[in-house]
Amino acid sequence: MLPFGSILRSIHSMETAQHTQQGVTFDQPAVLLLAEHVRRVLEIMGFEDVQVSCQYGEDEALQIAIEAGEAGRMLIGTQGAHLNALQHTMRCVLRKQLPAGLRVSVDVNGYRARRERSLLGLAEEVARKAVRTGRTVVLQPMSASDRRSVHTALARHKDIQTESLGEEPNRRVVVRPVFL
Repeated sequence: MLPFGSILRSIHSMETAQHTQQGVTFDQPAVLLLAEHVRRVLEIMGFEDVQVSCQYGEDEALQIAIEAGEAGRMLIGTQGAHLNALQHTMRCVLRKQLPAGLRVSVDVNGYRARRERSLLGLAEEVARKAVRTGRTVVLQPMSASDRRSVHTALARHKDIQTESLGEEPNRRVVVRPVFL
């Protein structure tokens, strides 16, 4: 097993050698080293039986997928609060070893994909309600990424308008009908 510093130096040297005109790419050893680093951080946190995979996606984001079985519920937390904290922690830990501006996304047991589908369904339902009733619909407070998902899902709707109102942690999406 390599020590953390050695893993991070290896990642840094590998990724700096992989610049392309479009941005940064990671070769397989660098991705495996990232996954091992994340796995070891989780092990230190007490999550020993986890599977970690990393992928540099076409959206130019480093995607870290964690399969943790039942322990995943503790990693995700209420409405993804622990998952957001874990993602922030991973960004901070990896920041100096990765190119500036590289987005890092952490997912546990496919939670983010399920949450995204749920938010898209909610957004469509709320849009229909706003148009049908002619009244403004105010959603529950959401994280910035959840609000962004709702705004993006409803951006193509010409008959409604969305905005975020309030201060964190009570910031929420407001959906208003637009009368043409």
